[in-house]
Amino acid sequence: MNGEVLSKIVLTIMFIAVTITEVYLSHQNGKDSGAASKSLSTRLHLSEAVIRTGAHMISFAAMMVLLCLVCQMYQLRMITSLFVAVWAVMDEVTKPMMKNGRHCSIKDIGWNLLGVAVGGCVWMIVSH
Repeated sequence: MNGEVLSKIVLTIMFIAVTITEVYLSHQNGKDSGAASKSLSTRLHLSEAVIRTGAHMISFAAMMVLLCLVCQMYQLRMITSLFVAVWAVMDEVTKPMMKNGRHCSIKDIGWNLLGVAVGGCVWMIVSH
């Protein structure tokens, strides 16, 4: 297997892994999500708000950069990366459907979209 094929596989797997992790953490029940952020807050000596806000932005920025890399490697149109922006909204919209104590938050949609924008900016700076 040559290096280019291996790179494509690794980047694709990384994008899928980050996306699955984001979906899992975002849609776990409210009780478990609250306990996890409280525990992390105590260990890192950061407020839960900082941790949760950072998680939104970092996960969507990472998804955006990774999908841009995948699109470039497979020579897909970069418009494909808009998938991340669409998911940034749908991620919140689908939470109430799970009936697990989570709700749709306009503020969280904003943090998600800010992460997409940051990831897009990072991609543009790094790729040019």
